[in-house]
Formats: sequence, C-alpha cells, structure tokens
Amino acid sequence: MPNPEAKPVTHASPAVSSATETADFEGMLPTASPALDMNSLLRHLEDACPSIIYDAQEDSQPPARYLIGKELGAGSIGQVIEAWDNHLERQVAIKILHEGEGISREAIVRFLAEAQITAQLEHPAVIPVHEIGLMPGGMPYFSMKLVKGRSLSDIINHLRIGDREVTRQYNQLARLRLFQRIAQGMAYAHAKGVVHRDLKPDNILIGQYGEVQIMDWGLAKTVSGGGDTLNPASVRVGLRMNSYSGGIAGTPAYMSPEQAKGNFKAIGPNSDVFALGLMLAELMTLLRIYREPTFTATLEAAKNPPGPVNINRLTPRKTFILGVDRVVEKATHPDPLLRFPNASEMSDAIAKVIEAQLSISGSFKPLTLGSERRLHPGREEEVDFTTCWRHPFFWLGVLAALLATIVVKLLS
Repeated sequence: MPNPEAKPVTHASPAVSSATETADFEGMLPTASPALDMNSLLRHLEDACPSIIYDAQEDSQPPARYLIGKELGAGSIGQVIEAWDNHLERQVAIKILHEGEGISREAIVRFLAEAQITAQLEHPAVIPVHEIGLMPGGMPYFSMKLVKGRSLSDIINHLRIGDREVTRQYNQLARLRLFQRIAQGMAYAHAKGVVHRDLKPDNILIGQYGEVQIMDWGLAKTVSGGGDTLNPASVRVGLRMNSYSGGIAGTPAYMSPEQAKGNFKAIGPNSDVFALGLMLAELMTLLRIYREPTFTATLEAAKNPPGPVNINRLTPRKTFILGVDRVVEKATHPDPLLRFPNASEMSDAIAKVIEAQLSISGSFKPLTLGSERRLHPGREEEVDFTTCWRHPFFWLGVLAALLATIVVKLLS
C-alpha cells in the first residue's frame, strides 16, 4: 500500500516551466481538515475491484485481466498506457499514478476524484471509464476507452505548417463545427456542476471518425448546478479539497484572470468559457493568444489581460466567418459577468454563426470538410470560399467572365 504520509509531489519551478504546462500550486491542506484513512479507502477499492495489472512477459499463460502495452502519455503524477483486456477481448487505456515516495495523499485523492467525475459524466464527448482498482504494488488505476486519434493541439500545429491534408480537411466552417462539439461536451459538464479548469488543445482528442473527447479531469471542480449535479462519492470533499481558496491550478496559457489570480471561489463555468474562447481564437487564427516565453510571464499576462481577444486585430490579413469574432470577444472578456455564463450559451452562439454562414453560402455547392478551401499560392493564410463572395476581386472575376461571354457571342 502507498504511504499516506508521503511527501508532496515537487513541481517544476514556474520560472523554467513551459507556458502551456499544467500548474498545480493549491498546496497543503488546511490544518483543520478532517483526517482520512487512505489505507482503508484503498483497501476498499482492492476488495471491491480485485483486477490486477500483469506483465505478459512473465508467463505465456497469464491469468491476469490486463496485458500492458506502450505508454500513450504522461503527466506530473500519472501516465496513460495502452493495455489489452483479457476478459472482454479489447484494447483499453489505463491511467495510473507514478509509484515512488513523492506521491502525496492529496495526489491519490485527486486521482480517485478524477476517475469518479469522469465516470459520472456520461456524454459522447467524455471518455467512458470502465473500472477502478489497485495495481499489485498498491497504487490506484482506472481503465477507460482507448480512443485512437490526434489532439486538437496536433491539428493546429499541422495547420500552422500548412499540412495539405489537414488544411483540406479543416476549413473555417469545419473548425467551427468541431469546436461546437467541444462546447456541447462542456455544456453537459457545466449542467452537471463540473468545471474542468484545465481546458487546452492538448486535452482535446479527436478520434479517427471525428468524435471529440475532452480529457484529463484531474483538476475538475464541482460547483452547485442544476437538479442533476454530480456527487463524486465525497472523496475530495472529505479532505476539503473543493472548498479552500488561494491556490493556482491549470495551464497559464489558457487561464481566466480569476484562475490565474488564484481566486478559487470565483472560478465557475464562465472560467471554462474563457479557456474555450482562447482555444477558439487559436483554432481560427493559428496563433496562441498568450505567447510569453516563460511560465511566470504567461501567468502575469493571464492575470491582467488588456481586454477581450480581437481576432481581426491579431490577423488583419484574414477574413473570418461572420460572427466568430463576436463569440471570441464575449467568451474572453476579463469580467466574468460579461462572458457567456456557461458553455451551453457559447455553443448556442456558435450554432447561430454556423446557421448564418450556411444560409449565406446557400448558392454554392453543399459544404463538406475541406471541400471549399485551399491555400492561396505564396500566402500563409487560408482563402475560405465560403466567404469569398464578399471580396471585390470575386465580383471583378464574375464581370470579366460575363464580358468575355458577350464578346464571344458578338464575334460568332
């Protein structure tokens, strides 16, 4: 069993950390926090779910449920690995805590709360959790659906370098549709009283068939919501991890001002909306809004943004689908009360923009992923043919074609 009195995890120094690295400085628990018997909690998991992880190389006839595969990703305290489920004959992903003396009681509680919250968010945009249990060494794990695809960050990076296939697939309208599915997933979470607190392109996975998966709910905060609010077994509440203030947790490059200032009580669904607004701006402009070189500088920029993000000023040579700029501006307003109150209202606003764009482009052939888009030779920015009718050169071309037709008829 892990030692419940182990020393807290040591995080990287803010001065040298990446601006897009997740930070968690919520610190030690208040001294008045009620004691929690972690050994009893973990023994309960072991008794309730006796599955174990097994190394297939040790025996050609392994009796265990899971056969370990390659690592899929790693974080500050945990890692995700691919595995084969012998019971159900399928591939799964397993998230585990790193073993060692640096694992704290708070890290274990947060890990268990992540598993519970993720499992209770039953939505197509949230990855399904199958089970939770203990490894032979005593560290907790949970298994979940294995989704093969690419992160939103990877898609944005390929758009930045002009990858022809990705550029063809994701025109402006396709990007907006994709982002609406992300907003819809977060709308469900907000309706359940869950705030993600670490939304960023790295935590959005796009499957092979276009399915959206919002990942890594390890920093999620539960707030009062509607009549169907989650209650994740009170594991985190038992340690008062969901009630004290003054901590900073998240990724500086995508933090709302209240989150960057460590104002825990002010963090709510509209804080996630701010992160969504930054992500939408980045997806459309291909520029990260907070581009400071260090963690500290990015955090300071996030604390005091000069105003809402204006994508037209960021990339003046680009033309965007009508209305996208207004959605970004409202989502990224420094004042939480002037933003969309939750992801549901932001999703509705995006839906109206998409509907208006489809009505504008109704005279053209039906829009599909990438069917109306290509790169203009010699220029980095995209030419989106869903909006090109507004450009004066479009009408000059039409006029020239009509004149040429008339001249040919007169000469024939």
